[in-house]
Amino acid sequence: MSLVAKLFVVLNLVASVAFLVFAANVWTAQTKWQRMYEVEKAKNVEWLAGIQQKQLLAAREIMYQQRLVEEAKKQTVAVQLKYNESRDRELQISTELATVKNAKDMKDAENQELQREVRRGGEDLLKIKSVVIKQQQALTVERDNAVRARNEKSEMENELNVTKQNYATLQRDRQQIEQDLALQTGRIEKLLRNNVPVAQILGEDPTASQPLVEAVVLAVKPDVGLVMLSAGSQHNVKTGYQFTVSRGNQFVAKVQVDRVYPDMCSAKVVPGMLKQDIQIHDEARTR
Repeated sequence: MSLVAKLFVVLNLVASVAFLVFAANVWTAQTKWQRMYEVEKAKNVEWLAGIQQKQLLAAREIMYQQRLVEEAKKQTVAVQLKYNESRDRELQISTELATVKNAKDMKDAENQELQREVRRGGEDLLKIKSVVIKQQQALTVERDNAVRARNEKSEMENELNVTKQNYATLQRDRQQIEQDLALQTGRIEKLLRNNVPVAQILGEDPTASQPLVEAVVLAVKPDVGLVMLSAGSQHNVKTGYQFTVSRGNQFVAKVQVDRVYPDMCSAKVVPGMLKQDIQIHDEARTR
């Protein structure tokens, strides 16, 4: 056997021994590590179980916290909605308050105007009351005048009975005079409607020296041709004064004063100078 072959055998034997030692070491190390793993695994089982328990608790806590967060979010949304509703309600209330304030201001203005109307109404009422008192006084005077007129009428009827004997003789002349009087009255009324101063033209104006006096008709007694005017001796009215009664721009009648009182007078319609029926509140003036 050659030296090379021997050397190769020796090297092979050394390599086998080295491999055997290495394999033994490897098997021993693997067994050692497995035993260590089992020991460590046994040690860590309880720790892992605790970790898992903690993880489970943590997961439950996280889920609970998530639910709390969701509830908080819902509550936040609800609070936001309530806040929006409250804000809208506040805006609505502010608008309503502004409307109410405007309505109150308008109502206050209306109340002030109403108070002014009430004051004016009170003043008008006092004036009307004064007129009513005068009308009542005029009514009393009118009643007295009506009694006197009835007495005068009775006397006139007696005189009429006396004069009936002469009536037949005078009838023909009376008819002619009435026709002439009607013709002249129509002419005079036409001139008066045209504002022609007839009496002054004729030089027979009985009111030329009269002062200007204005009055209103307080009462009317058409059956005896009697009226009451709201002017008397306090207004320089005298017996015989004549008043022109008008309604607006319309001529109504001409009356002549027969009795004078302090604040009123009674007058009779001038024959042939009654154009329309005299009414209460018609205007009257001396010229």
